[in-house]
Amino acid sequence: MIRVERGALPNGLRVAVAPIADLRSAAVLLAVEAGQWNEPAGRAGVARLAAQTMLRGTSRHDAAAWADALDALGAVARLDIGANAAVFSAQCLGDDLAPLLALMAEAIRTPALADADVELVRKQTLAQLEREEHDTRAVSDRLWRELVYPRTHPFRVPPTGEPGVVRAATAEEIRAYHREAIRPEGAILVVAGAAALDATVAAAERAFGGWRATGPRTVREIPSAALSTIVRRVETVPDKTQSDVILGWPGIPRGDPRFVAARVTNMVYAADTFASRAGNVIRDQLGLAYYVFSALGSSRGQSPWVVRMGVNPKNVRRAIEVALEELRRVTRGEIADDDLALAKDKLVGELDVALESPGGVAQMVLEAELFDLGADHFERYPKELRAVTKTEVVETARSLLPPERYALAVAGPPLPDAIA
Repeated sequence: MIRVERGALPNGLRVAVAPIADLRSAAVLLAVEAGQWNEPAGRAGVARLAAQTMLRGTSRHDAAAWADALDALGAVARLDIGANAAVFSAQCLGDDLAPLLALMAEAIRTPALADADVELVRKQTLAQLEREEHDTRAVSDRLWRELVYPRTHPFRVPPTGEPGVVRAATAEEIRAYHREAIRPEGAILVVAGAAALDATVAAAERAFGGWRATGPRTVREIPSAALSTIVRRVETVPDKTQSDVILGWPGIPRGDPRFVAARVTNMVYAADTFASRAGNVIRDQLGLAYYVFSALGSSRGQSPWVVRMGVNPKNVRRAIEVALEELRRVTRGEIADDDLALAKDKLVGELDVALESPGGVAQMVLEAELFDLGADHFERYPKELRAVTKTEVVETARSLLPPERYALAVAGPPLPDAIA
């Protein structure tokens, strides 16, 4: 069982340490409340531009020197934008934690954010967005988000951003965003592996103790997302042979009391082809899809809850029909006891696998800390999964995955049959 020790710095940075015996390395995550949820309304892409540019050098080191210092520790690091946070992830030997935190603090607190670096990141991002317009998975994701989320919702656009915003964002806007959004209040430092709380807090104080916010945070109003009917979009992507299909609904916040039951429902329905009914039937039994899985996002808001399928164009209509019929079976309570037990076993097994590595432990701890799941979360969580009943699964599917109200996006070659 995970043992998590907690502390905090005077500036508001929280520290969570999960010591793992007999390890020499440590996984490190620093989450700052600067994800899509906190991005300025109408400026989708600014958060990622800032994050990518923060890795292009600091006030002390240019990009090459900073990377060399990281290499000298034998460490690896990256900075990603998620739904709720910008997450700096790294791994190092436990003895090198203090110098690693010092390098992370440089990138977080005092990035250069030079004009030339912003331009380089902008070009790289625009090139990625261009590639995504020829990628059926990315196109179907964009279409689906546009169907489901209002224009001012942070999840309407993928984290890469909106092309017009990426083209127009100035270096000064990126620097202003960094000053407002990259702040210690609400930030969480997680270390799992060869680490102790006292030493970690001391190293964090040296690295981040002088970090201060420079002004108030702008509070963004988030509209709700709801589907009142069936909505569909189909887009042709030239020179493709496979269609990518997304069928889904706006989900629920991680803190919603129904979330654990929703995870079980997701596994019962279509999360994979081993423990899920729709996944097994669509791919393994009927051979209608190259891949099929469902995913429920974890955030403070209504992250996507979607079924994704890669399908031969001639099978698109049938694959969608089967996915919806399998969902109707769940809403009617046609769930075998063995299938429910298998879904729970799969989820508990995934948890056990995650807890076998420091990186997996760090991710689990970060989720618990981000969403205030409680000090006893790791003891409760597998029990809560096991306790979900068939009635709860049925009610969850009926209320959150109604087969009569969904959003459908298809991207790929022209379809031989119209989508009804």
